[in-house]
Amino acid sequence: MDSINQIGIHALEKLDGKNYLHFDFPLTENEREQLVSDFSSGNIIHHRYLPFISFEIRFHIYHTAKRAESKSRKITLPSHHDALVYRYYGKVLNRLYSNYAIEQNFNEVAVAYREPQPSKPLSNITTAKEVFDYVTRFPKSWIIKGDFHHFFDNLNHQHLKENLHKVFGRDLPNDWKKMFRSITQYQSISRKTLERQLHVAQVKIAYRSQQSEGSRTRAYVNDLRELGELIKNKKIRLSGKNRVGIPQGTAVSAVLANVYMVDFDEWLAKCCKEFGGLYRRYSDDFILVLPQNQLSKASVRNFEAEIIERSQDILHLEIEPTKTKLYSYEQDRHAVILLSNDEMGRQKPGKVDYLGFIFDGVSISMRPKSIYKFVYRGRRKVGKYITLLRLRSKVKAGFSDSDIIQNQVVLRYVTHFGITKKDYVSPSLSSVIQSLRSLQQIKEMKPETLQGIHKGITIRYLSTEVKKPRSSMLGYALRAQHTFDVDKPKYRVVIRRQVLRQIKRNQRKLHQGREKYNS
Repeated sequence: MDSINQIGIHALEKLDGKNYLHFDFPLTENEREQLVSDFSSGNIIHHRYLPFISFEIRFHIYHTAKRAESKSRKITLPSHHDALVYRYYGKVLNRLYSNYAIEQNFNEVAVAYREPQPSKPLSNITTAKEVFDYVTRFPKSWIIKGDFHHFFDNLNHQHLKENLHKVFGRDLPNDWKKMFRSITQYQSISRKTLERQLHVAQVKIAYRSQQSEGSRTRAYVNDLRELGELIKNKKIRLSGKNRVGIPQGTAVSAVLANVYMVDFDEWLAKCCKEFGGLYRRYSDDFILVLPQNQLSKASVRNFEAEIIERSQDILHLEIEPTKTKLYSYEQDRHAVILLSNDEMGRQKPGKVDYLGFIFDGVSISMRPKSIYKFVYRGRRKVGKYITLLRLRSKVKAGFSDSDIIQNQVVLRYVTHFGITKKDYVSPSLSSVIQSLRSLQQIKEMKPETLQGIHKGITIRYLSTEVKKPRSSMLGYALRAQHTFDVDKPKYRVVIRRQVLRQIKRNQRKLHQGREKYNS
């Protein structure tokens, strides 16, 4: 056990450098060393876990290249000290989980949130390749795909605790019990509510000077004593203790999610092995591949129903039948067929969407949403860059601010008193103010700043050569193309072609934009 504990200690060798606002200040190097000492001496049992702070982030779901739907997601942040403590437990638990999964013969099932595997690299690309290769191994195969409804939010604490004991192999030490309570029965407060309550209590954000000259960090309170007083006097009102689910985003939450699934994964992996099939799970997203010569259509439907039933009985999690899909792959027809759940048993051409890739029986391509996202962002970035170049050329040509603003008056169709006609439309006041600010920034912009903007856009959206593999969609596409092409698969891979097509469109847009403002 001491060697496994050292894995957790090594995880604390560096600070994460994140500087978000919380109840405590970001850790100094001395505070990190003190935490390491506390873990080594067993003094971590006295660590005080702080409430979580939650907020919502907005992001886009890309349906087409021209339409993006706005969505929101709740983020729950631990304090800076807690985040580092969870990192230790996450690393140790990951190793314990791997050891248990190897002993019980289901180590390859869970793909997400795993420590590096000596046998093979784990990623969404390699896992998707493994699954699609397995599908095409048989003349005919069944594919069952589904996901668990609100996975992290619905984890049953008692079931999680029982499985944690199994993976740990003995009674949990007291510091582990305390950590488990902190991640399951946590209290939280939304960022907006907290800031409103602090404003009423006339508590201002605290600052602390760092070792580097002129550097300061922030926290909502000066120290934990002040936080305790504010909570005691009900100046800060926290939520009640959490009763179900765990927060996403901590270093231990992801591993606990895999621990939660050990009984289910072990049972399902054993069943698939008996049928000569394959079972893989990426967090809440799972897929099974089964040779059709082992199961009839009726048998695979019964197996699908048993999976749904067991997820409720064992895991207390819901797999919605309407979201569970059954496909049939036929090698001689190069076809994937989606089998309907209705009584008519209707069939239609299908596509298996797994971990960002689409398999239609003939080819492997990148999921349309990923391409739409690339197209949407590329158009916006290139469009803004063209606008920047156009305004910069006008500034350099000696145009005044008023000349440039006046140039924004455009001829459009407008409706007055029910009559639509063409008329000149002036920009709004807010648009004028924004334009003036942009013009001022352009006047002050240094040549190297413009070069940096051009370089960033080129790497991400315009270059057909990979300059920074981790910074461009093309780099990701080429990595995926190469991975899927290994061992002469029984499908075509068109991922590289997909992305290059969009890059060339971005190049044309930039060229046309330059021609327009140069003419």
